[in-house]
Amino acid sequence: MTTDTTSDTKRVLELLSQGKVTVDEAEQLLRAVKDTAPIDDGSRVPPRWMRITIDKAARDGHPARNVNIRVPLALARSGVRLAGMFPLIFGPKLKDEFRKQGVDVDFSKIDLSDIEAAARDLGDATIDIDDGKATMRVRCE
Repeated sequence: MTTDTTSDTKRVLELLSQGKVTVDEAEQLLRAVKDTAPIDDGSRVPPRWMRITIDKAARDGHPARNVNIRVPLALARSGVRLAGMFPLIFGPKLKDEFRKQGVDVDFSKIDLSDIEAAARDLGDATIDIDDGKATMRVRCE
């Protein structure tokens, strides 16, 4: 919600509290304010970095550990492209090695646009790791 939309909403609520409009009229006005709010047209600046932080609290005499990594998304994109070439370079041997580890993956089917969309929509993800003894946060900025 933009500042204009917020002030319009407040104004409608003030009119309602002062008895100058009925509840039905206020509802109609609020809908109109919402309908005129700007729509996200995708003009946001795309993220350029992926920040990964890992925080592990002090425990059993071990000091707390914190890791803060900022990776350029361009590097991640290059890694995806490189991974897409693995099957061409290593052939079926690579796929067999991954299967032995319990991972069934086909790098040639990774779509870079899906990864781009995931990075845009990631927001701020928090993941418990090491049986809840540490927390990993991933966000794009």
